[in-house]
Amino acid sequence: MIAIITEKPSVGQDIARVVGANIRKEGYCTGNGYMVTWALGHLVSLAMPGAYGYDRTTPETLPMIPDPFRLVVRQIRTDRGMVTDIAAAKQLKIIDDVFSKCDSIIVATDAGRDYPK
Repeated sequence: MIAIITEKPSVGQDIARVVGANIRKEGYCTGNGYMVTWALGHLVSLAMPGAYGYDRTTPETLPMIPDPFRLVVRQIRTDRGMVTDIAAAKQLKIIDDVFSKCDSIIVATDAGRDYPK
């Protein structure tokens, strides 16, 4: 089985149609030897300073260079502060499940938009 990951659902569904992955599941499409899944924007980010024990930012606490850097599921701001984005966490789980069932992965994202030439 071959996994293909794209940046967003619409691109994933277009690629799924082209490769014949016509069975639609929650968070991915499958068929014809492919499983096509997608991100929902940036699903993972660096942890905020509070995760490393920094309560306040002052000139004395700069630069903040954690060792190691921590990655967290995308956070959203609410009236209770920053919380995990449930949709991002759910899609990350789907991506993990898809990848675990496949022998190879094709990354079909648009790196040209994120990195200068």
